[in-house]
Amino acid sequence: MFKKLFVTATAFLALASVNALTASAQSSCPVTDNFGVRPLLAVDKTVQSQIEVTYFTTDDPNAFISEKAGARRSASYKSLDAQQFVARLESLEKSGVASIRKRESASSFLGEVAELNLERGPASEGGMINASLAGGLTGLDRRSEINVTRSITNEQGYYRVSLLSWFVGGGRQTVDYDAIVLLKPGQTAVFKLMSDGEVKRTGAARSYVAVTMRSVGSPTLASLAHRR
Repeated sequence: MFKKLFVTATAFLALASVNALTASAQSSCPVTDNFGVRPLLAVDKTVQSQIEVTYFTTDDPNAFISEKAGARRSASYKSLDAQQFVARLESLEKSGVASIRKRESASSFLGEVAELNLERGPASEGGMINASLAGGLTGLDRRSEINVTRSITNEQGYYRVSLLSWFVGGGRQTVDYDAIVLLKPGQTAVFKLMSDGEVKRTGAARSYVAVTMRSVGSPTLASLAHRR
């Protein structure tokens, strides 16, 4: 319950400076009783979103999100311009402070859920969720579901981006990150993963999942053909 309140509050504060409309839309996040649960949404096949997910780790706990207030008391979410995010991550990589574990892109209709997981071995191509979650938990470090929907008013180009992420270990999975934030194309949401299971696995390093919204628009013939 504390984690849900924490994520909602930090996401709200991070976006409050955009404008009152954006902040109002952000306040529509699910209540704490629905942590780890998402209702089924209508899928709009006339609009398609292009997102990119990056899993990475850093040796510097303050690399993207400061922990000056303490690891458990600091924010776990930050919104950045996509180009700033890439430049910052590349700089940390060159300095030997960060390591990208996986980077993957996906296309999904508005309201459709994309599953982009983090494998322990070689990365496999992600895809849309269907009736059977193929492969189960074998070989996974993390399972993440992302969907994009219109914001309450859909003004100024902002969309609601939902992230549910499961820590996977010991043949079990546990939802340890649940967030809904507002993004527009060209922005990246960076989430720091600090659950007990993740901290135990990574030690002093910090694990992140970053979601970049590349574009939102009408589906192209190429993308529709790829989905068949």
